[in-house]
Formats: sequence, C-alpha cells, structure tokens
Amino acid sequence: MNTNDAKHSGSVDKAKGHAKEVIGATKEKVGRLIGDDELEAKGHLQNAEGKKDRLKGEIKEGIEDAKAKVKAGVEAVKDKIQGHH
Repeated sequence: MNTNDAKHSGSVDKAKGHAKEVIGATKEKVGRLIGDDELEAKGHLQNAEGKKDRLKGEIKEGIEDAKAKVKAGVEAVKDKIQGHH
C-alpha cells in the first residue's frame, strides 16, 4: 500500500466513523426521547464504533504523515552526503 492509498484508507475510515457517530448519536437521542431502551443502546454502541473507526483513520493518517517526513529527511541527508563527495 503506498502513501496515497494509506492516506485514502485513513480518510475513508474517518468518514465512515463520523457517519456512524452521527447516526448512533441520533438513534441514541431518539431512543431516549421515545423511551426505547434498545434503540438507545444500539445508538450508543454505533456511536462508540464510529469513534473507534474515526480514531483508526486519524492514526493511519498520522502514521503516513510521519513516514513521509522521515522519508523526506532521509532523502535530504542522502543529498547532503552525495553533495560532499
């Protein structure tokens, strides 16, 4: 998986997670309003799953950003070393 694929994967996870959070929070509130404990519990679970997915996406993006910075640093060092020979 190249950097763009991994970043895209992270973005997809974040978007899916955010959608699950919104839907879950909505179900939770509706369940609470109408007194449907099962709907409220399902919404709470979906909201938690969404947070997990969103955070996973943020972590993937952070790792890819760090890898890109390290690679750029290595390239800069290589260029300096080659420039001195």
